[in-house]
Amino acid sequence: DRVIGYGGLYKVLDEADITNIAVHPDFRRQGLADKILTEIFNHCKSNGIKKIHLEVRESNMPAIRLYEKRGFVRLGERKNYYSDNHETALLMIKQTKEVE
Repeated sequence: DRVIGYGGLYKVLDEADITNIAVHPDFRRQGLADKILTEIFNHCKSNGIKKIHLEVRESNMPAIRLYEKRGFVRLGERKNYYSDNHETALLMIKQTKEVE
């Protein structure tokens, strides 16, 4: 009866940007973020999306490892991106032809 995870994205033409993937702390390390990412990939593939972008905090190593495992590569960074602590965001991208 409660939300334990969610993902969001927006699409512009044939590209998508993942806005967030979140899992409740009590349910982490159970593969739920990977399942959410799989659903995002399926949605993108069925809607003709050719590239998927995202930003991730450079300190969020679990998320970075997941994204790299699923085929995202680092594209660059945005210094002082997050307003709460001015942390750098890593920019990552995936070509959908690699979606599995």
